Amino acid sequence: MFKAEMVAPCGLDCNICSQALIEHDPCQGCTGPVDHKPEFCAMHCGIILCEKRRKNGYKYCDECPDYPCDDVMEKENRYTTQYPHRESPLENLKMIREKGMDAFLEYQQQHWTCPDCSRTFSVHDRRCPHCGTVIK
Repeated sequence: MFKAEMVAPCGLDCNICSQALIEHDPCQGCTGPVDHKPEFCAMHCGIILCEKRRKNGYKYCDECPDYPCDDVMEKENRYTTQYPHRESPLENLKMIREKGMDAFLEYQQQHWTCPDCSRTFSVHDRRCPHCGTVIK
């Protein structure tokens, strides 16, 4: 089940992160506790550390007048070009605004479900972490 609290401020869906899909001590997302987060996410992510976001109480980056900032564009460029499966934080936030969180989560669940084992696969990997199916 995809959870709204797993959608990062930048629009990345942590529900499909390889660290959130591990069986033992999975990451609980960018806004969750630091326990079990990858070091980059916990200590270096410019979006999580953004003073402007925290000071103004922005839940999502698209609430900020500086959106999209360099940090958001870095995520956009990396997640749309460098991983086996494409994810666009900008498109995710746009869909959330236009169709609502429930519709977004339903779409994500359908899009990121392995056709063989019906479990969630990761944006980071070519193979389903549960059954090994190559995802095209």
